[in-house]
Amino acid sequence: MFQVGAACYSTPTAALQAIASTQTGAIVQHGGAGYISTAAGSETGITYTFHPLAGGPPLSQFVAITPEPCGLLTAADGLQMGWLIVAAWVAAFSIMFIARTLRGETTSNYGNA
Repeated sequence: MFQVGAACYSTPTAALQAIASTQTGAIVQHGGAGYISTAAGSETGITYTFHPLAGGPPLSQFVAITPEPCGLLTAADGLQMGWLIVAAWVAAFSIMFIARTLRGETTSNYGNA
């Protein structure tokens, strides 16, 4: 799984296509000339093509990119955190039970406070 923004994709190609889709149609300026960019994702990177606004042949450039691994929480992560919370509650109630039991053994009026 690979992460782009707030979404995870199953393949690097899908992740790179998502990155490329956000950059297609941008107008960039280089050397005093304006260009409209198009981008296409592949398995190993993104190919940018710049079309001059004034006309002429387009320029292409390939950029090798490795997408980031997915770091979003999944259902398994939520389940693990849920069990940690349950364990904390069980530990707290166990300590309360042990404390009440010890108080009852050392005083004669247990439960009559």
